[in-house]
Amino acid sequence: MWEIFDKPNKKNKYINKAIDTLSNSEELYYTYMTIDKNREYDREDINDLFFYKIKRAIAIILCVVILNKLGLPDIVKWYYNGGIFPIKATFLVSLSLVLVIIHIFKIDDYYINKLLYNNEINKKKKETNEFINTIKKDSRNIAYAFLRSTVKETFFKVNESLEQMNFEMCEKYISSEFYNIQQAQCKRYFFNNIIRVIDELELIEADPIGIIHHHDSYEDVVWFLIKYRAKDYVVDETDGEILFGSNKVKTFIQYWKFQKEWENTWLLSDVIIKGERDIKKFKIVNEF
Repeated sequence: MWEIFDKPNKKNKYINKAIDTLSNSEELYYTYMTIDKNREYDREDINDLFFYKIKRAIAIILCVVILNKLGLPDIVKWYYNGGIFPIKATFLVSLSLVLVIIHIFKIDDYYINKLLYNNEINKKKKETNEFINTIKKDSRNIAYAFLRSTVKETFFKVNESLEQMNFEMCEKYISSEFYNIQQAQCKRYFFNNIIRVIDELELIEADPIGIIHHHDSYEDVVWFLIKYRAKDYVVDETDGEILFGSNKVKTFIQYWKFQKEWENTWLLSDVIIKGERDIKKFKIVNEF
């Protein structure tokens, strides 16, 4: 649940040591300390748009040809012969030019990708919530009544632990395996005179987007989309210099995995950063 911060803000006496240590681990990720525009939408969506873009290009070409055929002759005729200005024809030709400009500069790509991502996520939220509301009616699934409150409580406890670089305070909120991994990382990557700051933390959204439901067992798994805002950065305690991250509020999106360990108890067992997993893999599985 850590994101590697590849590019420090400034070069100083601590940076080389920090980079060397961070580079030696595949599991250490500083939680979204920077935002790349590409992280605003899943990169898998870009691949999904390949055929859509081809169809769009063909449609635009046909549209331009038709619009010019309908409007350009009237404009040429007006130019040479005079008469009433062809407003309709001018509008059609102008519209074709606008379509060409949009296609050339691809100014809509970002919004299309974001729209596709949001549509897919909203669909999964709706389906998962409906499924949970259905199974909650069974008295054997009373644990789902406590799920949302557990997720929110766990979120703040985990971030408090991240800031303190000590997961002992949230041991009861996470699985033993996940705890051992995170606590080992905290001890391994503790730097002298360097502290982490998580400030102005605000949980924006915590919604289920996938579930594996086992009947008559305590092995249920629910994936949550976690969206929040915060200032998240690492500071040199000796001089106050910000080494990693930013002291400005940023928006972060992650996927958190909660597993039912025993009756009415949910534990965090994994965290995946947006873009590391295709959102289409979050599904509803009902196992008997």
